[in-house]
Amino acid sequence: MILCLGVAADPTFTAGLRALRRAGAAFRAVDLPSLAMRGSIRIPVASPADTLLSLDGVRYRAGDFSAVWCRLVEVASAAPTAELAAASAGQAEALARILGFLPGRVMNPPLREASGFTKLLHAVALGEVAGWRIPETCLTSDPREALDFVRGCRAGAIFKGASATKTWATVFEPHHESRLPRLVHLPVLFQERITGPDVRIHVVGDRAFGELIDSPVLDYRTVRGVNDYRPLVPPPEIAEGCARLTGHCGVPLLGVDFKIERATGEWFFLEANSMPCFEGYDERAGGAISRAMVDWLVTP
Repeated sequence: MILCLGVAADPTFTAGLRALRRAGAAFRAVDLPSLAMRGSIRIPVASPADTLLSLDGVRYRAGDFSAVWCRLVEVASAAPTAELAAASAGQAEALARILGFLPGRVMNPPLREASGFTKLLHAVALGEVAGWRIPETCLTSDPREALDFVRGCRAGAIFKGASATKTWATVFEPHHESRLPRLVHLPVLFQERITGPDVRIHVVGDRAFGELIDSPVLDYRTVRGVNDYRPLVPPPEIAEGCARLTGHCGVPLLGVDFKIERATGEWFFLEANSMPCFEGYDERAGGAISRAMVDWLVTP
């Protein structure tokens, strides 16, 4: 039996539940906002397997499940009251901590790979593990340093947020120079622009599923109907690096992002997401990613 922890309004979570249902796998799903509003969590520190989730009269003991699939999406900020926001945030933190100590399989323990809390540390640390090059990068709150870096990027530069929060990459253009003084309030991540297609590789255990994305815009996630998606078999050195990455991070599921420089064919590592939104990629792959996830969860 598999315990699924997530948010009913999250398309990725519901896509995973559909895959489990199609495979005939036994599972129980717990909606985290409902747990915050009407349920409770009891965690015996000395015995993580006895962690008990109670919701609407049903109790879920962690040790009774052979595996856990969790997507701890942050929902506290959308809570209608301060009390519910506090309950949601507290439960999410408690689950994030205890899921790293359960005896069964967990996809993915939220705090197992923590470098993603800052994108630069994340890229540098994980790129080195896998042996991949990353774009020239500058994380700064100094307007002068940012401008010098941008002017030194021969092919142009992009910028994006530096934290773990979802962010959109933007091309740095001349009119952005007037906004650089705002950096003193919040650091921003600047990178050299790599011109060429994107690659997303989903790694599930020891299996890798690649997709090449050619887009007319910098960030292909911001547009629909104009991107060209093609399946891609990762080169051996990339597939091997992905395997090293999952082993190093201690998580079975990663969404790994790259850029390929069109002029040279060189690959650049961008980031590895331990809670990827995989449903669109999975649909284009004929369900291969979600089937691999189910296989991992049901395998003893």
